[in-house]
Amino acid sequence: MLLSGAGGFLDAFTWLGHGGVFANAQTGNVVLLGIYAASGQWEKSLRHVPPILAFFIGVFVAFRLRLHESRRSMQRTALLSLAIEIAFLLVVAVLPRDFPDLPIVLGVAFLAALQSTSFAKVEGSPYSSVMTTGNLRRTAELLFTGLFPPGDALALHKARLFVMVCCSFAIGACAGGFATAKVGNPGVLVPALALLLALVRCVRDRQRRSTESETTSQPVND
Repeated sequence: MLLSGAGGFLDAFTWLGHGGVFANAQTGNVVLLGIYAASGQWEKSLRHVPPILAFFIGVFVAFRLRLHESRRSMQRTALLSLAIEIAFLLVVAVLPRDFPDLPIVLGVAFLAALQSTSFAKVEGSPYSSVMTTGNLRRTAELLFTGLFPPGDALALHKARLFVMVCCSFAIGACAGGFATAKVGNPGVLVPALALLLALVRCVRDRQRRSTESETTSQPVND
C-alpha cells in the first residue's frame, strides 16, 4: 500500500508539475504520444518519449542486476533500489521550482521501474506498485472467483488486498495533485516518507526471517 500510494503520488507530481507527462504510467504516455502525433503536435508528442525510455532502461537494469543473484542478494538489491529512490526524492524536494523538468522525470521513471521490478508480488500474487490497471483487473478476477459458486475464501482475501492497493494508488494520486499544486517540489517528501516506512518494514521483516532461519538451523542438544 505504501509503495502503491507513492506511485500514484509521483504520477500526479510529474503530470502537474513537470511537463504533463507520467513518470510511472507508461500506458498513458504511449496514448498521449499517439494522440499528439496524430494531431501533428510533435513537440508535445516527443515529450512523452524520454520517460518511456527511462522506464524501459530501468527494467533492463533491474533484471541485469538480478541475473546471477541468489534470493538473499535479490532482496538486498530491492532494498538498495528503494533507498536510492528515497535519496533521489530528497534531492528533488530541495530543487527550485524552475529546475528543468526532464532530469526529474527521467529519474523518477527510471527508479519507478527498479521499484516495480523489485517489488512485483503481494502475498505471492503478481501486482504493480506503480500502476493500477493490472491491479484493477486482478481485483475483478479474484472477486469473481470468490463470490461465485463454489466460492473461494482465499480469493476474497486477495481481492481485499488488491482493493486496498488500488485505493492506495488513488489516494496517493489525490495527495500528489494537492501537494504539487500547493508546494511544488517539496511535496515529494510525502512519497519519500511512504517509501522510507516501506523500507523500514522490509528491513525488519528480513531481519526477523534471518533470525528465525538461524534459530531453526541450530542443533538441538539432548
